[in-house]
Amino acid sequence: MLKKLLYGFALLSAVVSCSDDNYDWGTTPQHNDQPEVVTFGNGSVSAVDVIDFAALADGQEYVKVCNIVAPTATDGAYDSPKYEIDLEGDDAVYPLNENGEMKAADLKKYVEDHFGKAPYVREIPAMVSLWISNGETIIKTASSEIFNVKAKLSAPEISEHYYIIGQPSKWEANCTDLPFEHSDKNVYDDPIFTVTFSTECVNNEGDIWFAVVDDKTVASNDWSLVLGAKEGNGNNLVGETGLIARRSEIGNDGSFKLHVGDAKMVKMTLNMMEGTYLIETINFENSLSYVGTAGGWNNNGGSSRIALVDAAKGLYTGYIYGKQESYGNTFRLFSPSQLGSWDASTGNSDVNTFNGSIAAGGSDNNFEFTDGDGVYYVEYCITEKTISATKITNMNLVGDFNGWNQADAAQQMTWNAEELCFVKEGAGVTANGWKFTANNDWGINLGGTTGNLVGNGDNLKATGSTIKLYPCRTTSDNIYCTVE
Repeated sequence: MLKKLLYGFALLSAVVSCSDDNYDWGTTPQHNDQPEVVTFGNGSVSAVDVIDFAALADGQEYVKVCNIVAPTATDGAYDSPKYEIDLEGDDAVYPLNENGEMKAADLKKYVEDHFGKAPYVREIPAMVSLWISNGETIIKTASSEIFNVKAKLSAPEISEHYYIIGQPSKWEANCTDLPFEHSDKNVYDDPIFTVTFSTECVNNEGDIWFAVVDDKTVASNDWSLVLGAKEGNGNNLVGETGLIARRSEIGNDGSFKLHVGDAKMVKMTLNMMEGTYLIETINFENSLSYVGTAGGWNNNGGSSRIALVDAAKGLYTGYIYGKQESYGNTFRLFSPSQLGSWDASTGNSDVNTFNGSIAAGGSDNNFEFTDGDGVYYVEYCITEKTISATKITNMNLVGDFNGWNQADAAQQMTWNAEELCFVKEGAGVTANGWKFTANNDWGINLGGTTGNLVGNGDNLKATGSTIKLYPCRTTSDNIYCTVE
């Protein structure tokens, strides 16, 4: 008799499993009006109200996701019922107790992984299964029809945009002149906002006063919604993480104050998921020197240099000659005050984003050029923590003399690794105007004066047949050329 019952249970299990496999979960929309009560063998499962994580008690381990009326067993040899809940049919199966409760942490992680951290009501199609055992064999005796689990994560209100008001812009609650930067991600998945501004706005006492507004404040022009330091008016932290709050909560105006001293820039970072701010002062050196394989790793003087071209962002640009060795085409960047000290150098740990022909060097905090020997045009931004490199495959002379053809092979220059310069003999340049272009394109070009060449500079007028271009700033603060 037991053998027949076992066969019956196994058959029922097979039928249930087949039914589960054939259900097209992919056709279930995010908002799906499932019934409040569904069948569960000869029992039932009923939906519960929205599970609001903001209303959970501190340390609460389980949340109720459904009500269960258990199917009746038909064989006394099988007991120890165990329940599982399958969320949206993507193998997200979790243990469930007889009270319809699952671990809160499991549900929270599922919602975050599938929908993000935004505090919106999420409707999740779900199915409950019952498993029983006789001590040796475990079988599934029933699976419910589909119903919805509704959950809402706990998260603070985060705006799409934030702005600095005060001395760096205007003391107006609806001022949007100085916005924070943000990634293209959802603000609940990336709650970090950053802004950098100049200290040129200081008053006679050398202090900068400012505050923060969001979209809600701008729309209402309500000063009570302005964001400031929770520590109190002018009592904000500098160089340490502090708490940010609206003036309506702080009880006074709560503006930020910074005595800038010799700082050239101020960087502010908001983490709106944590409700924190970080204010940092930034000083930029005029240049950064290459120390790496092409110069024998001599950190006393460096070789190629990139120069500060945009103090508002801390952007350095320039040309670096890199040389491939058995361990890579590696290097670091040093400011003049850092030369001679390996610990103070700028390396890949100071950068979050690598673009083009540059990457983290794999060890010792080095950078690495990825396209072998040659000259690279480098852009490094301190405040945004980005670095990019474009290998210069050729450098051309272009101008009125050749119809401004930036891809004129007859006017290509030759790299001289000993002098760190590009050379062209028998050049055809004229006083009607000419420039340098890289990689047969106008994207990287140099003009201006022979003693100070800059990107997108004016046409050059000098004439001569031998031209040498010194792009690496090894013997001069400027990129320059000689024309003879």
